[in-house]
Amino acid sequence: MARSNMRDLTFATMNLLNLQIPGGLTYSTTPRFADDPDGRAAYAEKIDWIASRVRLLDAEVIGFQELWSAQALSEVFAAAGLTDDYDIVAHDAPGMGRPQVALAVRKDRHGNSQLLPGAAWIPNFPEDFVFENIRETDGAEEEVTITLNAFSRPILHAMIQPEGRSPQPPAVRIFVAHLKSKGPARVSFARPRPVVLDSYPQIAKSALAHIRRIMEAGALRAILDGVMRAEDQVAISPTVVLGDLNDGTLSVSTELIADQPGYRFVEKSTAGLSSDKGLYSVERLQQLRAMRHVYYTHIYQNKMESLDHILVSEEFYDHSRKRHWSFREMEVYNDHLNREDFEDHGASDHGIVRAYFDWNPMPEQAATS
Repeated sequence: MARSNMRDLTFATMNLLNLQIPGGLTYSTTPRFADDPDGRAAYAEKIDWIASRVRLLDAEVIGFQELWSAQALSEVFAAAGLTDDYDIVAHDAPGMGRPQVALAVRKDRHGNSQLLPGAAWIPNFPEDFVFENIRETDGAEEEVTITLNAFSRPILHAMIQPEGRSPQPPAVRIFVAHLKSKGPARVSFARPRPVVLDSYPQIAKSALAHIRRIMEAGALRAILDGVMRAEDQVAISPTVVLGDLNDGTLSVSTELIADQPGYRFVEKSTAGLSSDKGLYSVERLQQLRAMRHVYYTHIYQNKMESLDHILVSEEFYDHSRKRHWSFREMEVYNDHLNREDFEDHGASDHGIVRAYFDWNPMPEQAATS
């Protein structure tokens, strides 16, 4: 897609379906790709498939999930012929069963900024995000304690500084996330074990997965609250969350992260004029514009779901008084999900989401940026 302005920004999110080098482990002691001719051939096919999608995306900022090897992601960009065009923030998984998120940013969209090299992973919940001996006063009126205090996959945080002068765009804060899936949690059955694992093992594992995802969503929202500006007529904090949030746009966990900002549906409405800490779903932005739209990024047991999201702050919302970019379009690349043998060709089991924003500040913002 041709760029009409160097200040324009395109964001994308992509689940890599356990990208690991031959011989490397993912969730079991059996390598995903054996370190033999057949395994190396399958790995090369996966690298080529991901590389083709990276070229197709042509995005300034790409968030990745399910990465096990930083070397493998570097090989993707080499296969795409884009090694010199992107800075990659990635590291190896610290152990079996612990995939990581990563980030790629086009070099001509952050110039000589020192912000991107300061990117870091956030493994733990905020220190004060503690659920200990909380007493409910309605309903069951029970005391609640939850000891979860870390993300199942650390959140990646980075800042980019888009190029452009007169005016220069503001720096944009990026978060890449991969929350706990809906699949049953992996738990230890070693003795002594909780009685619930004897009585209701499957229910317990599923409930634990949902509890962890909600806690991770709440912790991410707490982090966002700490960096996004409070109500103010002038202060801005452009923020984008990219990732596999493992639930739909209207789910409790995704809406907890987004903080449910107001969307403007009619001309006279003031909804969306200001939402300093809210995040807008590009899925909803596209749905408000399209006459017909089908959005899904994952298929499981013939059920189409939207698990992969791009959420943007009010600086990217058309009707906000703090608008700096306008939403142009959102695309989902998901045709490969309709092939039963997609994994045999190196494809991901998730669709890929891309959202394009034009540099289009409000007149008063353009004068003061």
